[in-house]
Amino acid sequence: MKHITILLLLSSALFGCGGNKDKASPKVYPTVSYLKIKLDAAGHLPANPYILRFKNDKKEIVFCGVNHLPDNSDTKNPMFTEIEKAFFEFKPDVCVNEGGDVSKKVFTSKKEAIQKDGEIGLTKILADSLKINTVNGDMTDSLEFRELLKRYTTGEFLAYIATERFMWGQRPPITDSSDFKANYAKFIQGYIMKTGAIKLSPSEQTLEFYEASYQKLLSRPFKLEELEPTNPFDPKGKFQQIGRASKEIRDQNLLRTIDGLLKTHNKVFVVFGGWHLLTCEPGLKQIINSNR
Repeated sequence: MKHITILLLLSSALFGCGGNKDKASPKVYPTVSYLKIKLDAAGHLPANPYILRFKNDKKEIVFCGVNHLPDNSDTKNPMFTEIEKAFFEFKPDVCVNEGGDVSKKVFTSKKEAIQKDGEIGLTKILADSLKINTVNGDMTDSLEFRELLKRYTTGEFLAYIATERFMWGQRPPITDSSDFKANYAKFIQGYIMKTGAIKLSPSEQTLEFYEASYQKLLSRPFKLEELEPTNPFDPKGKFQQIGRASKEIRDQNLLRTIDGLLKTHNKVFVVFGGWHLLTCEPGLKQIINSNR
C-alpha cells in the first residue's frame, strides 16, 4: 500500500508538471525598439496621419498612425480629413481605436465627436456611419500595471507612472500645498489602487514616498518645475526604460487585438498613436502574412 501511495503521488506530480508546461504563453510579436524607430528631432512622424497598408489576399489592415494634437478645437485639421478619406476609401469591417472602450459612446455630429474625443471620436462616428464595431486596442490599466510590477519595484513603478499620468498635468502648482497633496491622494486611491493591480501601504500612498522613489530612480531631488520628461527615445536611465516597457506591453496587446480580429474579419481599420505604428510594423507584417 505504501508503494502504491508513493507511485500515485509521483504520477500526480508528473502530470501536474506536464500540465504547467502545456499552458500556452501569450504570443510575442516582433517589434522595432523605440530606440530605433525613425522620427524627426521633435519626435514627429513622416506625415500626420502616417498611413500604412498591409494586404494578403482578402485580408487587409489600414493603420492610421497619428501625432496627437494639443487640442481638438480645429475640427478642420488635415489629420482628421485624411483619416476620414482613408476610412471611406477602405470601407472596413471593423475599427480599432486607442484610449479605451468607446463602443457605447454616441455623438450627434462629426464636429462634436472631434471636439470631445479627437481622432478617437472621429473613428467612432465613422464606424457608426457604416454600422460597424469599434474595438479598444488598449489594454486595461490593471493588466498593464500587473505586467510592469513583475519587472519593477513598487517605488520604481510609482516614480514613473505618477510622473507620466499625474505630475505633468499639475504644473505649475506648489507641491507642498494641501490641495496638491489632496489631489495626489485622489490619484493614488481613485486611479492606481482602484485598478486592483497593487496594494499600497499607508506610507506608500504618500507624496513623500513618490518623491523619495523619484529621487532614488533619477539620482536627483524631485522638483515639479524640473520634471523629467517621459521620453521613450532616450536610452539613458531606468526611468525611461520603464516608459518603454509600458509602451511595449501595450504594443503586444494591440497586435494581439488586430490578429484576433483578422480571424473573423477581412478589413481592419486602426487609428492609434503613430509611434505604435512604427514599432509594430514587423508584427503587423507577420500578422497579415499568417492570415489569408
